[in-house]
Amino acid sequence: MSFSDLINQDILELYNSQNIRLESIIFNIIVVFLLSLFILYTYKKSYQTTVYNRSLAIGLPIVAMVTSVIIISVASNIILSLGMVGALSIVRFRTALKNPFDTVFMFWAVGLGIQVGAGLILVAFISTVIIALAIFALISLEVFVSSYFLIIRTNSTENEEAILTEVSAIYGKYTLRNKTVKYNSLDLTLEVRSKEDKSLMVNRLKDIASVKSIVLLSHNGDYISE
Repeated sequence: MSFSDLINQDILELYNSQNIRLESIIFNIIVVFLLSLFILYTYKKSYQTTVYNRSLAIGLPIVAMVTSVIIISVASNIILSLGMVGALSIVRFRTALKNPFDTVFMFWAVGLGIQVGAGLILVAFISTVIIALAIFALISLEVFVSSYFLIIRTNSTENEEAILTEVSAIYGKYTLRNKTVKYNSLDLTLEVRSKEDKSLMVNRLKDIASVKSIVLLSHNGDYISE
């Protein structure tokens, strides 16, 4: 037997025969499921899209649990880990996450599964709490303020100043994105930002003379008020 064969035999004996207790597997899966529920709660309270992505929310705990099982399997056998890396490298996921904020939660769930699968339960618990508190802190600081496009169509160009004054009274600040002046008509596209839903307050613009229509659009293209 050569020296290289001896080394290979020692490596195989070290990684090929690690015993994984059934109780440990069940315990890790339960822990990662309970912690992933905290991720689910944070996502539900902090999502920024107009429509709540229920399928992604339900998928977050499942992703964390599957990742934890994969890490446990990889850690138990070096041969299995090499085969699993090769198998996962050819898997192609065609579902794209359009919202970057959803990607954050997906990475969070995967990271939680890796930590629990590696046996770092205390690290998983502390990191989950800190990340959730950081997200809520950013929301409380109004980092995630909803942006809207306010489109106002009028039959006259005489009340432009009154319209802008009323928009400023509702939203405080606005940004003029487009202005179209035609014969006896005026179209204004304003970008406004607000943490609260002020769609009902926008109805006050209809009381201004010559205002024909008002459209309030979110940045993802959904109609909120018209």
